[in-house]
Amino acid sequence: MKRIAIVDPGSFVLPYDFHLVKALAANGRTVDFYGSTTRYNGEFLDAMRALPGVWVVARAISSSVAPRWRGALAYAMQLLSLLWHARRYDIVNLQFSGFWPAEVLVFGWLRRKFVFTVHNAVPHGFEGAQHGPTRRLAERARRLVFVSEASRDDFLRRYGEAFRAKASVLPHGLLPVTPTAPVVPYTSTTVPRTLAFWGRVQPYKGVELFADLARSAEVQRRGMVLAVHGAWAPALAPLREELGQLGVTVRDAFLGDAELLTLLGQDAVFLLPYQRATQSGVHYALLNHGRLFFCTDTGDLGAFMRRHGLEGLLLRDRTPEAVLACLDHLAANGEEVRRKLAAAQAALQWERLLAESGEAYRA
Repeated sequence: MKRIAIVDPGSFVLPYDFHLVKALAANGRTVDFYGSTTRYNGEFLDAMRALPGVWVVARAISSSVAPRWRGALAYAMQLLSLLWHARRYDIVNLQFSGFWPAEVLVFGWLRRKFVFTVHNAVPHGFEGAQHGPTRRLAERARRLVFVSEASRDDFLRRYGEAFRAKASVLPHGLLPVTPTAPVVPYTSTTVPRTLAFWGRVQPYKGVELFADLARSAEVQRRGMVLAVHGAWAPALAPLREELGQLGVTVRDAFLGDAELLTLLGQDAVFLLPYQRATQSGVHYALLNHGRLFFCTDTGDLGAFMRRHGLEGLLLRDRTPEAVLACLDHLAANGEEVRRKLAAAQAALQWERLLAESGEAYRA
């Protein structure tokens, strides 16, 4: 049996890569991973090297460890190494684009083996309907893999139904925040007093909701504690300062493993008040760690809640009143919510997903 090559040039989605590779290895496949060393999440590379049948080729490509010119040179060497070993592979899977002019040439050459995973139809912040490099790569791919039905539907809406014939969905699985973190069962049915956000704080993530919550008389009456954890985009510095003045706990930093595990061990409801999103890795990390969360009805977030009968945890809008309505639903239906979240955990185990929906990785 030939090998599978997984390519993520900047290790952009390294936790996702790790769990995909781990599930493939558990299924008896041999895998070569082409990625980057990285300032963040490097423990996932180390853990991947320890998996049976897995070979890791990591160069300093990510901007977190190399200047752009050096990273570009390292990626060129990475692609040359991929081509040199191409006869080993029956599948070459690109997870994320790093430098599309070179990728169009390399993966065009490998098109009979080329599987392209589409995490987002267009890059975050891109305003056009179609992203030219994404379309060019999709045209050259033998198969397209989408990580949610929402990402597939968005892609087909933008680029056309002609791509449907080679499209499949491998649903996003659970994302433990460390390679060895276990699935944490849902046990508590109490309503936490802390409302928290965790993740990179970007303009589209709707964190301004926390300013409205801090000003809400009802939130204050209930004695709710508000907190935002994660590295902030520079453009949002005024909002960060405003939240601090309103009494919201703000932790502006990338959280290490120990800090993350401590945070995810706290009794809190996490808010995902995104203005728009295809899917969210934070969502699948919270699910893995047995945390309660409310989210807006956008992309895979809304689809997940409906699929698992959790509509009561969907924010009808990004207002304090909507958050309070979800808290009231949780208070009235805690045991039912716990059972449904536990069922979702079981459904989104990686090996199960790969067995049920991993046809793109079968030669």
